[in-house]
Amino acid sequence: MTLTIDIESRKDYLFATLSGVFSLQGAQEAYDRAVKAALPLGLSRILLDASAVTGQPSQDERYALGLFVATEQRALAAKSPPCDVQLAIYGHRPLVDPNRFGETVALNRGAKVKVSERLDEALAWLGVTAEHR
Repeated sequence: MTLTIDIESRKDYLFATLSGVFSLQGAQEAYDRAVKAALPLGLSRILLDASAVTGQPSQDERYALGLFVATEQRALAAKSPPCDVQLAIYGHRPLVDPNRFGETVALNRGAKVKVSERLDEALAWLGVTAEHR
């Protein structure tokens, strides 16, 4: 995996810090690891802090990642009992697309996802504060 992930359980959400060089596979693996860490703790809200990730995803990679997140969230929602994951991603350009193409792809397929260049906005969208446990 080209990305490293540090996971921390917080009061109402899972906080995952990513670092390294972006790759589609690495981003997908990081998402999977965060979800697999959050759900057993009863946490459905996840903040991925990608502010230390470098690289510039292509439009195809942004599309594929948005599709992946939506597909994974739909699969979780279809389980019994359903798992309703809400994901916020915090990062900077050029990793974050100013047009939010990947976010749009995911949202159009039913995902609950927000991409932001502001940490306070990502936290507010999740409905949580930055407090530790």
